[in-house]
Amino acid sequence: MNLFPALEKATMDAMKKRIVVVGAGITGASIAWHLAQLEFNVTVIEQNVPASGATGSAFGWLTGAVSDDAPDVLLRRAALADWRRLEEQIPELQINWSGSLKYGPASQACLPGERLLQRAGIASLEPALKVPPLEARYAAKDGAVDANQATRILLSKACRQGTVLHNQTTVTGICLTNGKVTGVLTSEGKVEADCVVLACGTGIPALTALMGTPVPILASPAILLRFAAPQCDVKTIIAGDDVEVRRARNGDLLAAEDYPQNGRVSETVSAAEASVTNRIRGAESASLSQYSIG
Repeated sequence: MNLFPALEKATMDAMKKRIVVVGAGITGASIAWHLAQLEFNVTVIEQNVPASGATGSAFGWLTGAVSDDAPDVLLRRAALADWRRLEEQIPELQINWSGSLKYGPASQACLPGERLLQRAGIASLEPALKVPPLEARYAAKDGAVDANQATRILLSKACRQGTVLHNQTTVTGICLTNGKVTGVLTSEGKVEADCVVLACGTGIPALTALMGTPVPILASPAILLRFAAPQCDVKTIIAGDDVEVRRARNGDLLAAEDYPQNGRVSETVSAAEASVTNRIRGAESASLSQYSIG
């Protein structure tokens, strides 16, 4: 997406605005790369290391299959188109446009971009399902990206174009002069800026509260599980009422689960393991290598 379509390159070169991006997850990395492409003076500040927050535990499902009246319909569909555009510019992202299969206990109408498949078609498309459901909604244009790897690729390319990355640096405040942002205060000192972009997820409310204009950000935690499953060959993104899995670039099997309201993560992880081994062909001997909460 061209963030500044009305600005000619020569004008932007003359401006050379200093922009600080707070947060080095996939959002901050994308912003930094796009700004670096426009030759802005970009600094990224990350309190830990890139992709160490929600991005590091992201399932990476890219979809534009959403109802026309959904509050985020425009954002989701634009984002899907942007990922395809971005992959053309950066082939190293290696997005897997495998499509997705969604099913549940009750039949649901297809969303735009989906079509209904019956059991035979599901079995042909996704042989990894031991017992295919009677029907499922197939979104052929859906894909999956390794958000962690994509973040590092974008930051690496941004840094080659002059972006400065500060890891292990905490932003403690935003500097204002006569109501105008002039920089950020960090654990390493002040960083001057003409513009500050907050891409730090649930860290945003605390920083904006310091300015007297708190922005509410609600956490939506989820659990990402990674299995070593060399005998398993999941071809699509499977999103059922009992299991949500996809294949990672390195051959691992990734599974996603909602964070339990009772907080008993170990029970949810155990149930997810059972669902994967019982539902997915070739995963009977899969071993859980790690799980994380993002």
